[in-house]
Amino acid sequence: MVSRTVNPLTPSNITTLRAALHPAARRLLDSAVDAATEARLALWAVGGPIRDTALARRLEDIDLSIDGEAAAIATVIATRLDSTLTLEPRFGTASVTLDGDRLDLASIRGERYPTPGALPSVTLGATIEDDLARRDFSVNSIALALTGPRAGELLDPYSGLHDLATTRFSVLHDRSFEDDATRLWRAARLAAQRNLRPHPHTRALIEDGARWLVPISGHRLWIELTLVAQRGRAARTFALLDEWGVLAGTHPAFALPGASRRALRHRWLPLPPETLAATLLAPLPPAEATAILDRLDAPGPARQAVEGARTLLTAALTASPDTLDPLASTTPEARTAARWLGGRPQIELQRQLHRWEWTRPHLDANDLLRLGIPEGPSLGKSLHTLRRARYLGTLRSPSQARALINSQQRATRSQP
Repeated sequence: MVSRTVNPLTPSNITTLRAALHPAARRLLDSAVDAATEARLALWAVGGPIRDTALARRLEDIDLSIDGEAAAIATVIATRLDSTLTLEPRFGTASVTLDGDRLDLASIRGERYPTPGALPSVTLGATIEDDLARRDFSVNSIALALTGPRAGELLDPYSGLHDLATTRFSVLHDRSFEDDATRLWRAARLAAQRNLRPHPHTRALIEDGARWLVPISGHRLWIELTLVAQRGRAARTFALLDEWGVLAGTHPAFALPGASRRALRHRWLPLPPETLAATLLAPLPPAEATAILDRLDAPGPARQAVEGARTLLTAALTASPDTLDPLASTTPEARTAARWLGGRPQIELQRQLHRWEWTRPHLDANDLLRLGIPEGPSLGKSLHTLRRARYLGTLRSPSQARALINSQQRATRSQP
């Protein structure tokens, strides 16, 4: 069924699809078409590829559905292209990665959600129409047949192309967020990255849907945050999540601080999820940030980034090595977030920290051993003293360093 609603977008076909792909992704697509044709299976491009070619955008990944076993066809593709294969038998999905581009292949299927927030039970052997009906939004429920008896046919049963033309999107049914509340996060990503807005009815469902986030596991929510970081436009995405009540539904203390909003305003590109987490949570009271990290089941590196950014932001702007040395353990992600949040004072602090980290004493451990400093705590203390003095500019040469050590040695020997 092709949408009959008139719209100014050009529907996708195999030619426009191939033209929108990087060379490696084009090889993946061509290999998938060849493998499906040889196996006499119907292969469909579904969702993102159709949506983004209609918007004249370059494709990030290729999403395909096949009327057969996805793992078998993906294995053929991976073998022929000597590429990386990943299988997920539980959901009948597979992916093949070549030179950084990825093809996602799924067996055409139906889904049923036994309880709100549960992972779906999958039924293979469904029709492509059933497969489109299980999806999240109208603009992702479009399919183009690449092989098989319906090759060249475009299916748009939920008027997704018309929604794209009017910069809108809608859910396919009223229980969409009850079934899977992670779709609330996906809605914000879709709106931010494709400059779309929900239909009024869908907007009302979004604002009511935050209550269905309660049974969603922290691990799944962390994946959603990671996807925001990986896809870019984090500021706009989190502004929508905050406006729609999704952050508060994730955890009552979760909100977008003004400092975080300003820090992310011009960060359009993808960024590490640890940097995003630190930028969002470091301005919050420590207890609230920890509670949110616990709700998200955030991994250790993210927690370390949040704590490191907070430590940097509360550190005094000083040239003292005694203040700088404890900051040396902060991660690159923590430092990036702190610079974005702290502005010029933080940039100056990190400049001093960088200089301290690159300061080396004029003498090394072997030099000090030859001067009579014994191994153990005394050796470390002497190395720190020389490093500190070089940073502060009170020692300017190895000879001055040796003179200082010799003086300290004589003073030690003269003590009763």
